[in-house]
Amino acid sequence: MTKKTKSELKLHRSNYEFSGQKIAMEDGTEIFVRIVKKKGANGIPIILNDGLGCDGYAWKYLIEYFEPRHSIIHWHYRGHGNSDVPRNLNTISMKTFAKDLKTVLDHLHIEQAVFCGHSMGVQLILEAYSLMPERFAALALLCGGYQYPLQTWHASFERDGKKTLMNEGMKRFFPQLARSLIAHSLLWQPIWKHLMASEFPYKAALRYELNSRRIVKNDLFPYFEHLSKMQARVFAQTANSFSKHDGKHILAKIKRPTLIVAGGRDTFSPPWLSLDMHKAIPSSDLLYIPDGTHCTPIEHPELINLRLEKFLNERLPSLPAVSPINLRSIKVAS
Repeated sequence: MTKKTKSELKLHRSNYEFSGQKIAMEDGTEIFVRIVKKKGANGIPIILNDGLGCDGYAWKYLIEYFEPRHSIIHWHYRGHGNSDVPRNLNTISMKTFAKDLKTVLDHLHIEQAVFCGHSMGVQLILEAYSLMPERFAALALLCGGYQYPLQTWHASFERDGKKTLMNEGMKRFFPQLARSLIAHSLLWQPIWKHLMASEFPYKAALRYELNSRRIVKNDLFPYFEHLSKMQARVFAQTANSFSKHDGKHILAKIKRPTLIVAGGRDTFSPPWLSLDMHKAIPSSDLLYIPDGTHCTPIEHPELINLRLEKFLNERLPSLPAVSPINLRSIKVAS
């Protein structure tokens, strides 16, 4: 959905109702929330939490599969997608994202939900759980880690494997690049926009990051289209906060059913990070996909959807159906 001037948009199609609205946070920043609801669906709401620089590309197939039975809430982090860029760039942080999520849930009167996170969304979920554990019925953690992602980006697939040149280079040069993107944003922005709108990042990802036999270009290209429209300084500030985030201490505190999905060829979050989480979270299941990469949700959508459905049926069998969100009753904050 492209950005609109009105605060609330609605589209009716067949038995579905879609709503896009912006909800004001405490500091005045307006956060965009998209709600997908089939009339009569009474399954527990599913909250979708994106990765770094994302506005929803990873959830395409999950939404299609689960929307007949569940209300689905997908929101954009501040500075991402259709959400506002905050006046104070320092509010772009993992802790603020978690507070924003709580405000969104309060506004929509959602008392409990299933929280799905991809990539950075995994650590965002951990941060949100520490803030409001009572809102979590279950967690689904897809292709993400729990702390300091720069330490494991393009590191070895084995826990004690040899150091890699790409990982060492990223740890050394990323902080300098991030500072430059923020301090010299006017210089960097046209370069950033041109680069992300080109074929180069897709071809590079296809060669170094993805399973080329399973990826479909039209499924991934929206990610780069979004990046081309995003402010480079916002991406840098988000990545900077993400790189310093540590949620390890939260893992053992999670008392809700948790499904962890790991890709065996994930260059961003090596699979042993998922094994760490599986061991640390008392009530967790682990789905390991040997040829999965960081884009496993769009490489293996059928497998993930079926496994998540099985997980919810088995782990939340006694959870009563909840009333679907009444979009007509929601008031948009001014």
